[in-house]
Amino acid sequence: MNLPRPRFETAITPASAEAARRHLQAARSACRDGAEWPRIDLRAPDETLAVVGAGTMGSGIAQAAIAAGLRTVLIDERPEGLARGVQRIRDSLDHQESRGRLDPGGREAQLARLCPTTDWAAVRGADIVIEAVYENLQVKQALMAQLHRLCPAHTLLVSNTSTLDLDAIAEASGRPAQVVGMHFLTPAQVIPLLEVVRTASVDAPSLARARRLAERLGKLPVMSGNAWGFIGNRLFEPYLREVDALQLEGVSAARIDRALESWGMVIGPCRSLDMAGTDLVSQVLAERGRRYPQGPAYRRITRRLAELGRFGHKTGRGHYLYEGRCAVPDPDLARVCAEAAAELGIAPRPEVSDAEIVSRCVGPLIDEGRQVLAEGVACRSGDIDLVWVIGYGFPADRGGPMHFAGGA
Repeated sequence: MNLPRPRFETAITPASAEAARRHLQAARSACRDGAEWPRIDLRAPDETLAVVGAGTMGSGIAQAAIAAGLRTVLIDERPEGLARGVQRIRDSLDHQESRGRLDPGGREAQLARLCPTTDWAAVRGADIVIEAVYENLQVKQALMAQLHRLCPAHTLLVSNTSTLDLDAIAEASGRPAQVVGMHFLTPAQVIPLLEVVRTASVDAPSLARARRLAERLGKLPVMSGNAWGFIGNRLFEPYLREVDALQLEGVSAARIDRALESWGMVIGPCRSLDMAGTDLVSQVLAERGRRYPQGPAYRRITRRLAELGRFGHKTGRGHYLYEGRCAVPDPDLARVCAEAAAELGIAPRPEVSDAEIVSRCVGPLIDEGRQVLAEGVACRSGDIDLVWVIGYGFPADRGGPMHFAGGA
C-alpha cells in the first residue's frame, strides 16, 4: 500500500503544536504501561553497577549511575583510557557545580560512589555489568563470555551496543537468559530515554531488572526488538544516507544543517555526526557492511572524513572547524566533497531548495519508521516518536516522525 507523503513545508501552528504535545504525553503513558513489560515483583535490589569501557559512552553511563546513588565500578584495562574517563566525569560535575545544578557536597558524594580500576576482578561484586566497549561483534562476544566466567550467577549482563546483533552477543555469553541490550543515547548522563532491547532468549526477570535500572537512572525505557540499529539508529541511517548524498551533490554541511534546524530539528545532522565522531560512525558502517550491501557512494563523505582524521569535536575538525565547542564552516570541506563526487562520477547539483533538503532527509526516516513498526521492532508508533523526539532531536512541536506522517 502506498501511503501518502507528508507535506514537509507545513508550518507549525499553535493547534498542531498542542496536538503534538498531547500525542507525546499519551505516548509516554502507553510506553510506561505497555503489556510488553513483565509484571514481576523484584525483591532483591541491584545496588552495585560495573561499567566496562571508560570512553565517552562508558563514562557517561557511569556518571548517570553515581548521580542515581549506585556504587559504580568503572573498568578499563588501559590506565590512560581510565584516567581520561574519570577526568571526563570530574569535568562534567565541575560544570554542573559551577552552574548551581548540584546540591552542596553533591559533587564529592557522587565521586565517592565511583570506583575506577583496571582490575577485571572488580566485576565479581556487581549486580549488573554494562559493557560499553568498541563496537565490534567479536570483541563484545568475547567480553560477554569473560564476564560470564567472572560474575556471580545473579549478575545481569547488559550490552550498550548501538547496532549489533544482540542475539549473537547473548548466545556467546554462556547465560543468554540474563543478557539484555540497553542502548543509551549520547550524552548518556543527559538524555532521559534509552532503548531496552529484548533478545530471543532473555527471561522476564532480566527485562524487569533492566527497566528498573533505567528508571532509577532517570530514563524512560522504550522496548525494542533485536534488529540492526534497533529503533533510533535504524531510522537515523537513511536520514544520514541522504545527508551524505546531498554533500556529494555539492550542498554544504552548513546549508543542510541550517535547513533542518530551521524546520525544527534540535541539531543538524552534520553537527550531530561531528559530536558522535566520524571515526566511530565509520566503525558502525564497517560492521553494517558485513550484513547489507553498501556501494562505493554509500555514506562516502562520512567515511572519507574519518579516513582524513577529521573525526569532529575530538580532533577540532570534521564537517566543521571547532573553536572550543563553536562550529565554524570549513571551506576545505567543499574540496573534499567535490573530489569524492568526481571519483564516483556524481554531477554537482547544489541548487536544491531547503524544502527539498528536508524532504530528502526526513522522508526516508519516516519510511523506515513505518517498516520498523510493520516488523514489530517497535511496539507502537508512539514509541518511535518518543525515541526520536527525546533522543534524536526531532521537533517536539511536530510530535515525532510517525505523528507528523499522520499516525502511520
